[in-house]
Amino acid sequence: MAQSRPRHEEEKFLITGNRSWFRACIDFLFTLFFWGYSLLVVIFFLSATFGFSNSLTRIVNATFNTVNSDIRNLVILGFSIFLVFYAVLYVNRLYNKKRFGSLKRRNYPAAVSTSELESLGLMDKGTIAQLQREDYIVFEKNPIIPLSSENQ
Repeated sequence: MAQSRPRHEEEKFLITGNRSWFRACIDFLFTLFFWGYSLLVVIFFLSATFGFSNSLTRIVNATFNTVNSDIRNLVILGFSIFLVFYAVLYVNRLYNKKRFGSLKRRNYPAAVSTSELESLGLMDKGTIAQLQREDYIVFEKNPIIPLSSENQ
C-alpha cells in the first residue's frame, strides 16, 4: 500500500452530478423546512429551560400538557446522562492508556517486491512489470487469473 500523495491542481476533487433544477429546488425547500423545524425545537428547549415565556412555548406546552419545569427536568436528565457517559468513557480511556500504554502501530507496510507478486500466481510477469512501470493503465480484459477454487 502506497502512502497518500498530494493532489495535483488539475485533478478535480468535488464530484458534480447532473440533476434537474426542479429536483434541486425541491431539495432546497426540504432542507430549508427541516432547518427551520430544528431551529424552532432549539428555541423551544432553550426558552423552556431558561423560563422565557413566548408563544411557541405556550403552544407546545398546551399541546403536550406540560409545563416549563417538566422540560427543564428533561434537559437536566439528558445532560446528566451525557456527563455520566462522558466520565465513564474518560475513565476507561485512562485505564486503557495506563494498562496498555500508548499504542502507535499504524505504520505503512513495506513495498511489495516483484517476486512476491509473482509468487501469488494471480498475474503474468509482463502485466506485473507493466503495472510497476506505468502510473495509469486501462485494461480491456481483467488481467487477474481466476483462482482454481472459483472455477468449480
